[in-house]
Parts: sequence; C-alpha cells; structure tokens
Amino acid sequence: MNWGFVFREGFKGLGRNITMTIALVITTALSLALVGAGVLLSRATADTKALYLDRVEVMVELDEDISANDRDCSSPQCQEVRDALQKDDRVEQVTFRNRQQSYERFVELFQDSEPDLVRETSPDALPAALHVRLKDPSDTAPVDAIRDMPQVAVVTDQADTVREAANTMDTFRNVTWAVAGAQGLAAIFLIVNMVQLAAYNRREQIGIMRMVGASRWFTQAPFVLEAVISVALGAVLATVLVWAGKRSVIDSMLGDLYSSQLIADVPESAVWTVMPLVGLAAIVVGGLAAQIALRSYVRK
Repeated sequence: MNWGFVFREGFKGLGRNITMTIALVITTALSLALVGAGVLLSRATADTKALYLDRVEVMVELDEDISANDRDCSSPQCQEVRDALQKDDRVEQVTFRNRQQSYERFVELFQDSEPDLVRETSPDALPAALHVRLKDPSDTAPVDAIRDMPQVAVVTDQADTVREAANTMDTFRNVTWAVAGAQGLAAIFLIVNMVQLAAYNRREQIGIMRMVGASRWFTQAPFVLEAVISVALGAVLATVLVWAGKRSVIDSMLGDLYSSQLIADVPESAVWTVMPLVGLAAIVVGGLAAQIALRSYVRK
C-alpha cells in the first residue's frame, strides 16, 4: 500500500472539510474530557470512601441510667454490652466514654465551628457511649447483635454518612457520563457525516481508482485516517483540558480539603494514565465508525 498517498490524502481531506473537522475535534474533546472526569471522579469517590471507612466508628449510646451513674463502664448493664462487642472477632476496638468525656469531646470538635451550639449544650445533654471500631466497616453484624438490648438507646453508624456522601459523588459521576455519552454520540454522527461527505465529493476519483485495481481498503484508508486524526486531536485537547482544569480549578478549590484529608486527592499522574487510554478507545471507535459509514460509498 502506498502509505504516502494515504497520509497525503488524509491530511488534505482535513483541510477540505475544515469547519466540520473543527466541530468534530471540539465535540470529541468535550466528550472525552467528560469521560475522563467521570473516571477520575469515580477514583476520588472510591479513595475518599476508603479514607473515611478507615476512621469511622459506630457509636452505641447508652441509656440515661448508665449515663448518669456509670463513670467507667463498671455497671453490669454497661459491661454486658461492652463484653458482647469485645468477644466478637469482627470488632477491632471498643472505647467507653462517660457523659463528661462525651461532653469534652463535643466541645473539642465544635467550639471553633459552632460556638453558640457549645454554649447552649449542657454536659447532661450528652449520653455515655461505647465507640466501636469494626475491622470491616461494611459488616455491622456485631453491632446489630446488641442493638435491641434495653440499655442501648441509639446506635449511630458513621459509615452511613460516608456512604451517603459517596452516593452523592456517584450521582455527579453518572450525570457527567450521561452528558459525555450524548457528546460522544454527536461526535460519531459528525464522523459519519464527515467521511460520507468527503467520499461523495471524491466519488469519481474513488471510481477511477477501483477501475484500475485499487483495493477497497486502499480507497477507504484516507477517509478513515481523517476521522482518526480528528479524534486524536480531540483526545489531545481533552487531556490538556482535564489536566489544566484539575491543576488550576479543582486543586485550588479543594486544596484545604485535601490537606485536612476530608477529600482524597487524585494525583496528576492519574490524568496522564486515564486520558491516553480514553483517547485510544475513542480513536478505535472513531476509525470503526468511519469505516462502517464508508461502506455505502466504497463498494467492491
């Protein structure tokens, strides 16, 4: 195959359909940028979830009798709950905080962010509690076993809050992918229109080439190359957009949250890992779409 001719015709075709080429590059770039953002957001969600699940506890609040009278979990009622948890191999650690300790911890956490709430809350308002660290935060069976004991007032699983936050991030990811899918479909239609229009405008040249023995693949190759080059340019632009967006917008907005480990930081290296793979997949899809679209113009 005369590859020089194929490449020469392919690049000429891009110039002949310059407006459609620009439209395809931009549409592809936006689509791939959204796909890449969705993948990175999925990783951020998974990393954030893992970050929190390593630290979350289940708080077992005890009834008023224990809260008012038991300072070190020495009462039979408190010991019953604590021993049931400690005997379970799925429990990593059980820590008792009496009413005063619970209040001191509350003040420590909220005195800066919610000073009015701290002033309005009396020490007697907070219960004694057992703070349970599970080996597997998703396995709450040890806590479920003591949930119905009469001395247990409330069981609060911090992992539920983490899961809700992760579900919210997943929703943003799904919306991003939905928009990316719509953009991707538009890009495929642009590819089809571009190669069909190019083939139609050069149908006489294609017919002559077929008459002198050129293979169907040889006559298709320049048009497929046009689509592949356009998608590749879109992939490069998408990579730059995602990298620049993360570096200049996302990281600057969430820098404080990263440093305080409230949200897991996805490193820039992930962009250079994810986006080339997304771009490669798009190039393959674009080439196949172009080849399929040409079948009605380039026949045996």
